[in-house]
Amino acid sequence: MENSSLQEVNYVPSDGAENIIKLSPSNVRKKSDTIFLRFVILSAVLLQLEGSAFWIWPSPAIVKMKSEDLDSNPLGRVITTTEITLLVGIPGYVSLIGGAILPKISDILGRNRSLHLLGLAMLLCAIGLAYSNNIYLIIIFLTLFQTVSAGIWGILPVYITEICEDHNRAKYGCVMSIFSPVGQLYGYVTGSYFSLRSFTFILATPLFVFLLCFLFAPESPVYSLSRGRKEECIKTLKKLRNNKTDIELQTDLYHINKSLIEKEEVQQTSKINIVQLFTMKEGRIGLILAALPILAQSFSGVPVMMPLLAPIFNDLGSDLSGNTISIIIGTVKVLTFSLTSLIIEITGRRLMLICSSVGAGVMVSLVGISFYLKTTKSAVADQLEYVTLAGIILYVLLYSIGLGPIPMAVMSELFSPELRSSALSFLSITTNLALTGYSSIFPLLAECIGTYSCFWIFGVTCFIQALIFIAVFPETKGKSIVEIQDMLRNYKVFK
Repeated sequence: MENSSLQEVNYVPSDGAENIIKLSPSNVRKKSDTIFLRFVILSAVLLQLEGSAFWIWPSPAIVKMKSEDLDSNPLGRVITTTEITLLVGIPGYVSLIGGAILPKISDILGRNRSLHLLGLAMLLCAIGLAYSNNIYLIIIFLTLFQTVSAGIWGILPVYITEICEDHNRAKYGCVMSIFSPVGQLYGYVTGSYFSLRSFTFILATPLFVFLLCFLFAPESPVYSLSRGRKEECIKTLKKLRNNKTDIELQTDLYHINKSLIEKEEVQQTSKINIVQLFTMKEGRIGLILAALPILAQSFSGVPVMMPLLAPIFNDLGSDLSGNTISIIIGTVKVLTFSLTSLIIEITGRRLMLICSSVGAGVMVSLVGISFYLKTTKSAVADQLEYVTLAGIILYVLLYSIGLGPIPMAVMSELFSPELRSSALSFLSITTNLALTGYSSIFPLLAECIGTYSCFWIFGVTCFIQALIFIAVFPETKGKSIVEIQDMLRNYKVFK
């Protein structure tokens, strides 16, 4: 065994599975992450940064479009509440198409090439958005951008999962999540100081960096081997894990081999597609368990608020501008997401989700009380302004220790490679539909029942989510993809 060459491990069909040398678990040792792996991941997650930056684009943009100073207002008039609802709602609904279709092209073109092409499409949409001065053109280009972004959201976790190992998969899933608040903070800061056109161009700058750096990124080793390109897979593994010996790389190649053989065995009896997410028990349970934290993330209220943060606080009449508060909250999210990525493998996913849900529920309920006092012009409302700001900060902080970064980290690890693309496409559609519906009605709902009532709804939802996590959500910390699939097959709650 010790004299075996790396070249001897081949991807073979299932009828030759017995010829694969099963390596001893004692050969599997954790190694530090290589510089090249970090470079590839940091290059890839620039797309996550851009998607998040343009997701909150409406926040500073709406402030400018509500301005009565027509010289700085790109529309030349004040935007209406109905137009705000369309601006927030239409891109989200149409982007469901991107979430449904675009991730599947990664199974045809490969993960790397798909991400590169979609990054270029993002850049072209951003340029069109920058030169738009009509509300309907703005909606069209923002819709196209978010449609492409939804497709990337379905491919990027797959790519990162497939180039990582069991011991660093969740960590880099959280790194990917960290770039969401980084992108939001980037948008809040630049949107506060520049005209809408300059702001949009500055926001798109990281796309140039991505398009250049990602030229050096390899294809996913899982995808390469699945297409019979063994030499390319071996070359990629040597680059991504260049601190490993040949025997250790044999072990890695064996595990990739094993997962692909299991996939082929399933495909011999029936074709893998979206229907089998419901006919296979591990697919059904995986969908339910993956959807829980993602839906909890949306219904906690933070994702709904972020694109409208500046207008909400400006309308409240706070002494601090909405843009300033947005920057403060964006900074808190970045710092807290970063902390979570460092401790998730110690604390586990489940505990963090429960604590985050309870804490966020308490704080957003208290913030709702402060908004109510402000709306009813209570005598104590002015004295509570900074208490309200502290409550919002704590609300976002507690959201960011669990509900913010963890859903994306656990989403990919709940599915086997053959089901992953279909599962992420399905999840992208359902969760985007829920979030878009929630977000698009928020401006009208806040106008009808008050922003404080919306915050109380968020609070109740957070408490319900915590109870659900306690009752049904399993811990996946330290488990391999194969072990997680075995756990799902034997899961007893959802029979």
